[in-house]
Amino acid sequence: MSESPSFRPAKPRGWVIRAVQTFLRFDLARRNRLHLEPRDLDVLLALPQGAGIILTANHADETDFKACLELSRRSGRRFLFMMNREAFDDGYGVAGWWLQRLGAFSVERGGPHNEEAKRFAVEVVMRGWVVLVIFPEGEIYYLNDLVQPFKSGAVDIGMQAAVEARRTRPDWTAYLVPMAFKYRYREPIIPILERRTRAMEQYLNIRIAGLSLQQRLSQIMADLLRRQELAHHLRPAADRLTDLGDRVQEVRQAILSQAEARYAGAAASPQARTMDRAWRLGSHLRALLNRRAPYGAEGREQARTDLASSESVAQMAGWQPRYTEGDPSQERLAETVIKLEREVYRTKRPRQLAKRDLFIRIGEPIDLGRSIPDYLRDAQAVRRILAERLRDEIQRLLEPAAPMGMGP
Repeated sequence: MSESPSFRPAKPRGWVIRAVQTFLRFDLARRNRLHLEPRDLDVLLALPQGAGIILTANHADETDFKACLELSRRSGRRFLFMMNREAFDDGYGVAGWWLQRLGAFSVERGGPHNEEAKRFAVEVVMRGWVVLVIFPEGEIYYLNDLVQPFKSGAVDIGMQAAVEARRTRPDWTAYLVPMAFKYRYREPIIPILERRTRAMEQYLNIRIAGLSLQQRLSQIMADLLRRQELAHHLRPAADRLTDLGDRVQEVRQAILSQAEARYAGAAASPQARTMDRAWRLGSHLRALLNRRAPYGAEGREQARTDLASSESVAQMAGWQPRYTEGDPSQERLAETVIKLEREVYRTKRPRQLAKRDLFIRIGEPIDLGRSIPDYLRDAQAVRRILAERLRDEIQRLLEPAAPMGMGP
């Protein structure tokens, strides 16, 4: 398949993959010690040779991609990864060179034209000799214990591959394989959280006394929301008593509405989720900025500002105060700290706080061949049902009751 400006196909190179896997084997052991039970690895090993395999996982952390490369080494199977298009432009395109040769291909989240990416993915599954890895949440939310709603793209890719392949191979099938990532710090990290929270308070010139760490983080979040309101000339809630979680959503939606109004065709459908709107706007603005046609310095600067706002809105999806209210564990508080640091210091990727254990569970594969008749009758319903089933299964694998060795 030819490479277009908007699509980056995977170009796996064995020597690159082996070199990076060797490095990651030691890096993970030092910083994110991986725990994978033989019975979970056996799930992958037991899948029929030649069958299509789509490995679907929650996206809890930047380390997920590294862990998948290590899982590829342990299973002896090559993995290809569907990855957001923006990642390929990091480091002036250098990151893209490495990602393609590690087996990643791009998809434009929110873009209207992803036919190349979908066709590439379908053909990967139909070949059956590699594992296609998709993170159906579509974003790293840094919500280690809570799986966000799944997009149905993984289901659609698998079903389309199964339908097409059976025209010539009647017994062929594809599998959706649920996988759960869960991180736990090896040692108590409250002193680290206190220190980094205090640094944010000093940076923002916030003076807070007599509150718990959780309450202080909520105060920082509220202050960042106020700054967003001021920057975008938004009218704050009159009574200031709005639930913090609701206020996060109100600010996100207001920022998007303000930016969408400036660009024809930038808005998603009225029923779209806030995250889908942010992706759609971001995709539209990147395409606009890539055009060579004259647009004017002022217009281009406004587009860059709105693109940064759309990315900020997407990142704020992980700002979920209720997540720590019921269980203020050090892991959940740590995730809140790194998400707020990303906004406070305008850093692209949060810095890991301390050494962790990473537990991986692999659930029962879903045989898509069994759903072909239903899919041909009502594709939309099957996509929705199987996407929800995948999400529920991964959430179950994350629960403390699941036999993962994930005690507090």
